[in-house]
Amino acid sequence: MHLLGSAAELLSDPQLDQSERPELRDAAKRAVQQMDRLIGDLLDTVRLQAGQLSLQIRDVKATRLLTQAEATFRQVAAEKEIQFEVSSLAEELILRADEDRATQVLGNLLGNAFKFTPAGGRVTLAASRTAEGAEFRVSDTGPGLTQEQIGQLFQRYWQGRPGDRRGVGLGLTIARGIVETHGGRVWVDSTPGKGSTFCFTLPLAPSPATVKQTSATADAH
Repeated sequence: MHLLGSAAELLSDPQLDQSERPELRDAAKRAVQQMDRLIGDLLDTVRLQAGQLSLQIRDVKATRLLTQAEATFRQVAAEKEIQFEVSSLAEELILRADEDRATQVLGNLLGNAFKFTPAGGRVTLAASRTAEGAEFRVSDTGPGLTQEQIGQLFQRYWQGRPGDRRGVGLGLTIARGIVETHGGRVWVDSTPGKGSTFCFTLPLAPSPATVKQTSATADAH
């Protein structure tokens, strides 16, 4: 709010040099975007606490989520000089999920990975079929986490870097809430000095053969 107010005040000054206006406008836009994210996170937290987070479930291709994530973070990777790898699927996976919410989870995990991975590091995104459904993995070569940190990781308002002003420590809490509302789970494997891998599962859509078999069994009864 302070940044936005200061930018607005300076932009209203008729004596402000024209060359300085674009930079101030960009700063104001960034402040609005950050406020929008914070408000969205707070609203999502309230919905999760009240058990009122609604999902728009439909069939979603896993490749679509991976492609969108790659497009969103490719520029971030280039700017931060971090290698970004998105693995190809061995088979197409059809999820039963809310596409926007699943994208939000990937965005939160990838955002953290890029935030804590230094220049010259690597972030990878992969997905595969498991007994639980579709498993997504976001790995980084950042500083890693201690067992104590892992124990606090998904708590509301917890931050890996005390005083970090880029968020309020809700991203991972919201990610877990979204995944669990889908019936999946989220976890992390990490070793200090060797990076972290965040994983989560989402349900798969029934295969045509399964649907046909279920229908035939119901008809027989």
